[in-house]
Amino acid sequence: MCATCALAHSVLQHGIRKSTTRCSSATAKFLPFSRVERLKPTDMNNLEQAFELDSSPQKINLCGEIYRDINGKPHVFQAVRKAEIGVAGDDKYSNESQPPLGNPDFIRVANELALNKAAPALLQNRVLGIQTRSSLDALRLAAQFLREKMQFNACMLPRPCCERCERIFKSSGFTCHSFQYYCEAKGELNIYGLVADLMTAPEGAVVLLDACAQNPTGLDPSLDEWKLIAHIIKCKKLLPLFHLESHGLASGDAAQDSWALRYFVDSGFDLLCAQSFVKNFGLHNETVGQLMVVLKNSIQLETVREQFEAMLLQRNDKSCSVFASRIVAKILTNASLRHEWTLSLQEIHQRIQQMRLALSNKLELLKTPGSWDHLKEQTGSHLYTNLKIPQLIELRNKHIYVPDSGRINLGALSPTNVDFVAGAIHDVMLSMQSETDANNNILPCAWPYVQCFEVPTSEMANN
Repeated sequence: MCATCALAHSVLQHGIRKSTTRCSSATAKFLPFSRVERLKPTDMNNLEQAFELDSSPQKINLCGEIYRDINGKPHVFQAVRKAEIGVAGDDKYSNESQPPLGNPDFIRVANELALNKAAPALLQNRVLGIQTRSSLDALRLAAQFLREKMQFNACMLPRPCCERCERIFKSSGFTCHSFQYYCEAKGELNIYGLVADLMTAPEGAVVLLDACAQNPTGLDPSLDEWKLIAHIIKCKKLLPLFHLESHGLASGDAAQDSWALRYFVDSGFDLLCAQSFVKNFGLHNETVGQLMVVLKNSIQLETVREQFEAMLLQRNDKSCSVFASRIVAKILTNASLRHEWTLSLQEIHQRIQQMRLALSNKLELLKTPGSWDHLKEQTGSHLYTNLKIPQLIELRNKHIYVPDSGRINLGALSPTNVDFVAGAIHDVMLSMQSETDANNNILPCAWPYVQCFEVPTSEMANN
């Protein structure tokens, strides 16, 4: 035994000496993770970093999706706080895993909130709900299902559109086309261009529609315009996919914000709807959403359910928040909590509108170059300024940080900083007007002139 140990020790020492002679000091260190390449920072990363490094006490961050109170803190819904305590202390909740499609109680109240408890589609068992992490996750699931299970290959996206939505459809294998939505010259909904593009859309395409507070413009069709859009979609045999991201925050009334969705359902459309319960419940740390599927004929419901369940099991997608879904379900099924939540939505809507009007009125009072009164027509928790990159850069030099989309988070505005923001925008627009006058001797407006009625939709560049 001792001889064996001695032999092993000798061999080991010989191997170490031999290995040492072959390795230089420069290559002795083993750093496998040094092979990982750094990601290129996004524009938003750079903007957030610039804000953090800005030492000015006047700096203002108008980016992000979080609604903040007048003190700059994320708003906490009191109904949500009470529901959190109630759910955490309720022994009836267990740690059993949820069904593949999610929390049944949450799915039921989510469908009822969107469609109304007495909706014929619900009573006739033509509605399917799938719990997701967010509305964007619901859009991703919808795009995957439509492409893989239903063989849709073309989609129509509004122009302008949320960049993340476009990435979702492209990554799912869709050919993306656009339809006109916003008229830059007038700062209003381009209903004529929208209608023209939908009439020339590929038959059988998926069309993405914001049910309220369109992202990014905040502009919505009127009731009559929605009816016209529905007629064209039916004639062209398009499949509507609604995005209900700011439910209750566009008008302060959840029922009014889902009017367009309810009209399409009552009109007999097959459709899908991606719902969010993040902004309207303040659930930014435990997000929850839902994909709702409404069928014209209940016969196909079970087949669609089985396909969604199989897809979710294949993805092993079980990271949706059970706690957040229980909070939403508790609020919407408890009369007292629901009333308190409804009042909170109305208060938030009122403050958002006050900030929208305050900024617009101040710009008009300062006689800021351009037309700003149309900002009052927008809805939702954000304001679409349509400021261009050179103007946004100048604003950042004045310690005001706005994303490249020019979309301002109204929740970050307050009575103490709105005049400062308006003054900075005024100075930037006035300075650029002077530069343009000196170079071209042309008086510009806030938006360069573009024709509202353009050639019908052209295919987006597949970048």
